[in-house]
Amino acid sequence: MFPVIVALLFAGPQLALWYFAREAADAAAQAGARAGSVLEAPGGVGQEAADDYLARLGTGAITRYSVSEQTTGTTVSVHVSADVPNVIPLPGFSPTVEVTVVRGRERFTTPDSP
Repeated sequence: MFPVIVALLFAGPQLALWYFAREAADAAAQAGARAGSVLEAPGGVGQEAADDYLARLGTGAITRYSVSEQTTGTTVSVHVSADVPNVIPLPGFSPTVEVTVVRGRERFTTPDSP
């Protein structure tokens, strides 16, 4: 019974850390997609914005992360993958979060070129 109680005691803080890390990764991906969708934004600016966001956040909620950006003619996609600190002492348990945000790129059109 004791291992079950200990697991339940650690489950709350672990869930809180996972939720905070997911929200931070989502906010970083949103910031990156927003920066990358601006009219005539240079390539890689979305990845740089997401990296800056996570760097300012610190290392408490996210231990390691990676950011990637993919740009097409009409969309920009920013993907953030992050490791969450592990509170529960279970072998093989390593919580992670992955968030992808896709946003349309700004562009001006005319009646002749939609």
